[in-house]
Amino acid sequence: MPLESAPRLDAYGGTGHFASGTIHCPECCVKKPDSKNPQYYHQLLACCLVKPGKKEVLPLMPEPIIQQVDASKNDCEQTALKRLLANIAREHPHLKLVLNFDDLYSDGPTIKLVKSYNYSFIMVAKDTSHLSLYEAVDELDIANKVVRHGYTDEDGYRHWFRFVNGVPINKSHKEILVNYLEYVEISPKGKKYTNTWVTDIYITLENVTKVMRGARAKWKIENETFNTLKTQGYNLEHNYGHGEMHLATNFASLTFTAFLIDQIEQLACPLFQKALSVSKSKKSLWHGIRGLFDWFIIDSWTELLTAITVGKSISLKTLMVDTT
Repeated sequence: MPLESAPRLDAYGGTGHFASGTIHCPECCVKKPDSKNPQYYHQLLACCLVKPGKKEVLPLMPEPIIQQVDASKNDCEQTALKRLLANIAREHPHLKLVLNFDDLYSDGPTIKLVKSYNYSFIMVAKDTSHLSLYEAVDELDIANKVVRHGYTDEDGYRHWFRFVNGVPINKSHKEILVNYLEYVEISPKGKKYTNTWVTDIYITLENVTKVMRGARAKWKIENETFNTLKTQGYNLEHNYGHGEMHLATNFASLTFTAFLIDQIEQLACPLFQKALSVSKSKKSLWHGIRGLFDWFIIDSWTELLTAITVGKSISLKTLMVDTT
């Protein structure tokens, strides 16, 4: 399908947010359950609306990867994906999505699942896990049915593409045809980036660069989302409290909710953008906010962000508490 008909990219990825050798609950998944040192853990499958060229991401509600009722084995990302897609389709029925996956998901059953919701997809396809796909592409290349394209952009980056449409994803699912895209980028300093994807978006010379940029936006789930949540003051992996049932999952979900609010402000609020710029980093901004709340009664976010933006000596006169 044309990329323009499904303009919203939704990147997926799993991450852990709790692990312990002693603390556990009925919802914990377990590694080495029969050993003397079992490891208990919680994970979640996250999805974010992303856009190439935009730093901000908009997370949807993540799906917990937890021990399911009456399950004989641990929950996993692929099983959680089924629940997550059902939730997204129910809660956001009008969203047209291009789902962006890593190599773990690029198989026939996942493609069938995605297409059952009328979503499009872009999936990483490594040669080590897609031998028959690569063999089919090479055979088409020998028959001169594969397109090659390259150019150098204004910043000196060299881009090289090889693509072909209508290739079976594997021998087990020959009825599932995908469009294959191979890409190489070489920076002016000689740094090389390579990747390969499959998609249901019909690839042409006119849209191949747009498809590539959409595919590379998958990295935003790791960097702009997980890395931010773990290293920029949200402390996703901190054990705020494990509880006996849903507490660990609820804390993780609340962290994502706070992150969503901050991302909306970062995307659309000039005052928040200025406060973040003055603070230099999110961790510094959160530190400043906590410090102001320790000392002042603050009536609004406008006053709070103004205090950070223009300086305490000027703006906090309006925040001082009258103790007389």
